[in-house]
Amino acid sequence: MTVHSFYVVGLREGFPLYSRKWSQSDVDSALLSGFLASMEHMAQQVAAQHVNVVNMKDRRFFFQIDEENSLLLVFITDVSESPSRFRKYLGLLNKKFVMMFKKQLDELHEDGTTDTNLFKSFDEFIDDLVLTWWMGETTISAAKVMDVFEVFTLLYNTVLQQFLTDVSRRTYNAELQEIFTKNIEKIPQLVGVHIDDSGVLNYDSIDPQQIKYTKFRNVLFDIFHELIVLTRKTMPKQTYRALVFEHISPLIRTEQDRLKTYALTEKIVMEIL
Repeated sequence: MTVHSFYVVGLREGFPLYSRKWSQSDVDSALLSGFLASMEHMAQQVAAQHVNVVNMKDRRFFFQIDEENSLLLVFITDVSESPSRFRKYLGLLNKKFVMMFKKQLDELHEDGTTDTNLFKSFDEFIDDLVLTWWMGETTISAAKVMDVFEVFTLLYNTVLQQFLTDVSRRTYNAELQEIFTKNIEKIPQLVGVHIDDSGVLNYDSIDPQQIKYTKFRNVLFDIFHELIVLTRKTMPKQTYRALVFEHISPLIRTEQDRLKTYALTEKIVMEIL
């Protein structure tokens, strides 16, 4: 989870009431706050609804509107972050900000504040919160990466050992090695993953906390697709279908919980059919 910054903007006047940054940025807070408020006003005029999420290149902007207190709260994160999760985060911070600064809101809306100590406690609160979220998301993401990698390892090994004979693996060894090597190079944390002569996927270790899940998932599917295409070339269609029912179908049933959890089933089935 990468959170770049958080802003509380006066919805009417468009200047920053509060901001907190966790990454380097050359954008002036006042200019950005005015831009964000203008974006919200434009959405209201054009679409008669509030802005929720806006994607810009490699950044995602999450919006929370508090009309009662005339506040616009915005998280700026990497584009891969979940909209539903950050809307919940914004709701929590909205309540906390209003609770902590209810008495100062009118003054803040009038001319902001130069009191650097006013927001010190909120700085500490949001820093701790973002760190806690980051640690939690990192742990969940790492578990997800390892789960999905294990499922695909089972699929690869099944195809390599049950669909391909020793003769086929030797005959197509260069192509098989190329399938894995060229795709694994796309993710540095997977370098070292390889298949041995018996058709078993091997690796010493991988660091799941350093892996971007979406790219990781795509690479695993690319390997599976190319492996299936090559496998089909080595045998008659009827033989291939029989092996699918004998080996892949039971594996899908065994792993149905993880396949369903990570939305892998449909694409895997489409690949093997």
